[in-house]
Amino acid sequence: MWRMTNRITIFILLMTLLAGCAIADNQEDKKSIYVTISPLKGLVERITCGDFSVEVLVPDGASPETYEPTAGQLMALESAELIYSTGLINFEQSLLNRATCRERVVNLSEGIELIAGSCSHGHKHHAHGVDPHVWTSPQGLKVAVERIRECVMRSYPDSLKYSVAADKLMEDITRLDSLCNSKISEAGVNAMMIYHPAYTYYARDYGIEQIAIEHDGKEPSPKQLTELITAAQKRGVKAILIQPQYSKERVEMIAKECGAEIVETNPLAENILAEIERVTEIICGSNEQ
Repeated sequence: MWRMTNRITIFILLMTLLAGCAIADNQEDKKSIYVTISPLKGLVERITCGDFSVEVLVPDGASPETYEPTAGQLMALESAELIYSTGLINFEQSLLNRATCRERVVNLSEGIELIAGSCSHGHKHHAHGVDPHVWTSPQGLKVAVERIRECVMRSYPDSLKYSVAADKLMEDITRLDSLCNSKISEAGVNAMMIYHPAYTYYARDYGIEQIAIEHDGKEPSPKQLTELITAAQKRGVKAILIQPQYSKERVEMIAKECGAEIVETNPLAENILAEIERVTEIICGSNEQ
């Protein structure tokens, strides 16, 4: 009896090991698609139905504006099927200078009316001095989805499931767009306050003002601080958004003076649709009409 039990145990262990190897082999067999930032990963994974290994260049917690790909990442890009980027951050631009990558780098901001603006580091890390945050607005996401669909279907024209998945994602973005528009309109929101100006396109598309505390990577001067507090009080702002990589201490004085709550939001979240909806809920529930 003991021998039979022992044999069964060994058999189960062998089957488990073989199953694990099969899973590992399947993962290794997947072709790689690279994206520059996490929000693009969420879009690409949904459209490609898990058929590819989607890798992100900028790791969690790092700033795309100051990031430089590692030597290992640059080597890995040589075998990538496609490389999706916003096309607006300097390190993305440097990828175009690599002859072996150039034809596989896809600019997802093509077709979006870009906004010139002052982001961190005096535009040092933004191509052509424009605001790069096109992915934080549903309108920008719609353009990105169409570009992803177009490139995937060009490479895999018989895989209609990718187009179907893109249609479903587009429906979700359209629903989100309608939700944001209706909530902002009903709440009478006309402004949002944020430490780093990451929702410029969102603000433009919904007709509200983005009051940014940081400009060109610099803290506000005493005069600017007073102006910011006055603007927040005048607009009835009751929430100040801040990204995870910045300390809340930087906005505590403003929050105290205008009675605002400090809320952390992540414009680099992989599930960017959920994050945009969350931001909308925050500003609509925290701004006076």
